[in-house]
Amino acid sequence: MRPVRTQEEADYMEFLLAGVRQYGPAPGAKVMLENERTAANTAIETGQYAVWRSCTGNDCFRIAPHSKCFCGHPLSSHEFKNSRALWPHCTMCECKAYAFVPTRPEEVGEWWLPRRPGFDVRTWRAKCKCKHTHEEHMPNRPYRCRKCPCSTFTSAFLCIACDKHWEDHETVFESEAERRAAGRPVNE
Repeated sequence: MRPVRTQEEADYMEFLLAGVRQYGPAPGAKVMLENERTAANTAIETGQYAVWRSCTGNDCFRIAPHSKCFCGHPLSSHEFKNSRALWPHCTMCECKAYAFVPTRPEEVGEWWLPRRPGFDVRTWRAKCKCKHTHEEHMPNRPYRCRKCPCSTFTSAFLCIACDKHWEDHETVFESEAERRAAGRPVNE
């Protein structure tokens, strides 16, 4: 995040913070913060960290046990085949490697969708540029579409944390020791 540079920007940031202090965060933001808290607590308890990392090297999202995989199943439905496996595979479908996918429109900057009358956030799915959802694509690389000739999932959205596409990220599983060695934060 870049520093505030003008008085106008500083005033606007103070205005936003005053609103959050008075009314609290928006409902979608509350859910996102609770997901982060759950993932952080799980990592602290187990010593195993799961994150969605951008190609810039920044951790954009912490992954909680209920966070969805590209295959549509939660992380809790995935398990490591052995201690040397890099990614857990799904126990409910043919998915060979858990790949985090955003599950709320707010996570990809589409904050206005939940405000629309009749919108059900539980039915929202991340979409490819071919207009089909991640669940309409094959669960393994190269993520071919089952509905059209699309040869790979190319996200029609950007990450709210870094403004990069889904395919510019990787799902990373690492131990506390690996994070310490890489100079990444632990126990927070």
